[in-house]
This record gives sequence, structure tokens and C-alpha cells, in this order.
Amino acid sequence: MSIVGVNTRIRQTDKASSPVKLPKAKHKITVKVISPVKSESVSSSANTNSYDSISSIEEHLKVPSMGRRNSTEYLCEKKSRFYLGLPEHVYQVVKFIVEVEKIHHVDVLITLKKIRTDDVYARLADDFEMSVTYIHNIFTRSVPIIAGALQELIFWPSSIEIKKRLPIPFRVRYKNVVSIIDCLEIEIEKPSNPIYQAMTWSDYKKCNTLKFLISSTPDGMITFISSAFGGRASDKEIISQSNFLNELPNACAVMADRGFKQIDFMLAKKNCFLS
Repeated sequence: MSIVGVNTRIRQTDKASSPVKLPKAKHKITVKVISPVKSESVSSSANTNSYDSISSIEEHLKVPSMGRRNSTEYLCEKKSRFYLGLPEHVYQVVKFIVEVEKIHHVDVLITLKKIRTDDVYARLADDFEMSVTYIHNIFTRSVPIIAGALQELIFWPSSIEIKKRLPIPFRVRYKNVVSIIDCLEIEIEKPSNPIYQAMTWSDYKKCNTLKFLISSTPDGMITFISSAFGGRASDKEIISQSNFLNELPNACAVMADRGFKQIDFMLAKKNCFLS
């Protein structure tokens, strides 16, 4: 253990950032610092090299110096797939929603981040430097707005366009497939009304759910999302009562799992078939 004498000069606070005027330091102050490093092993050149290496690392990382909210917004944009569920090349969807719906971009980020990460409101409040109540209000208000804007991006491309983008595994046996369908079940709180309890009860999930019929092209483009049905509704009922058959092109193939029973005759009315 050795005692090292270090000469340091008190740094005056920048006048532009502080209303308090500090007097200039007239004398150097010598401070004795107790260091566990032996004095003979410490060299000024070694210290200089270590500081230079740290500076070069920070410059290489290019970590922006900003508050927590600004940092969160920065990360949402730079790592949009991780935080928002949006690939980086389609981040402009956020700008599209802001322009179309006249909604603040922070509200969009909060809502998409909540949906993507299912994070608690308290942590989102810390990330965006807002109150928990305000974050909750933003989410409940923004969900239907964003849903309305994104609804415009769901459309059915022509059969020619679908075949152009057909994945290689489909091109031999499933070249006529234009739609892959499945039902998505989302758990909900138990309704207080006994009738709604029965309508939303799902024997498969063993809880109260809402069901949505979703269709996509073979390359993964969403082409149809139905309205919500109670978890008790069968896949056949959802197919017949939704607008799916009206949107489905004529003379095409549909791919579905074994849960979709007895829908062949409904598809046959449009000269379509299960593949």
C-alpha cells in the first residue's frame, strides 16, 4: 500500500449550464490518495494508454448520451423487431400510423412495445418517464386507433402475385395454395354475465377466450382477420359466419390443419378445395 500525491485543479462549472457563478480557483490543491497499487508499478504512460483505450471503445460503441425516455425511443427505432415486433425495414409503419391517425409517435411506441413484450405498466412508465396511469390510458386509447390504421394494410393480393412469391417447398405439390388458415385463441377475463361465460368458454384452452380466423399467403403475408368469436364457436361456424369465403378467390386451394372439419362443401361452392 502506498500514498500517491496527485495534483488536481478544481474544474469550474460551465456558466452556460448553471445560474450560479463560481469564483475561479486560484491555487492548485494537492490531494493524497490511498491507492492499492504500488507506486513503482504506476506510470503516466500506462494510465494514458488505458484512458485512450476506454475513449476509443466508447467512440466505437457510439452510445448516445440521453435521458431514459430518449434512450428508450432510440432503442425502439434501432431494434424495432426486438422491442416493437417490426423488422427494421418496415419501421416506417410507425410513421404511417402517426401521419394517418394524427397520433403522437410516443403513443405508438408505448402501445407496440406493450403488445410485443407484454411488459407491466410500471416498467413502461419508468422507460418513458410517465406515470403508470398515463401509460395505461395511452395504451387503452391507442389500441383501437392503431388497429384501424393497420387494417388498411391487410389486403388480398392477386393470385398471380401470390404465385410469384411462392416459397420453393410449395411449388411442386402446393402451387395452387393461396391461403393458409388457422384460428387464434386469446384468453380473456371471465365475463360477469353467465351467458357470455358460456359463449366464450373454450374446451381446448380450458378458459374463456376469443377466437379469430386468420389467413395468410404461403410466404407469410396476412390477408384476412375475422371479427372476434366466442371461444365456444367451432372453426366451421367461424368460416361460415365470417367474410372469409367472400374474400377467397375462385378456383384456388386452401391449406388448413385437421381442426377444420367439414368445410370442404363450403369451399366447393367457390370451386375451391382443401390442399
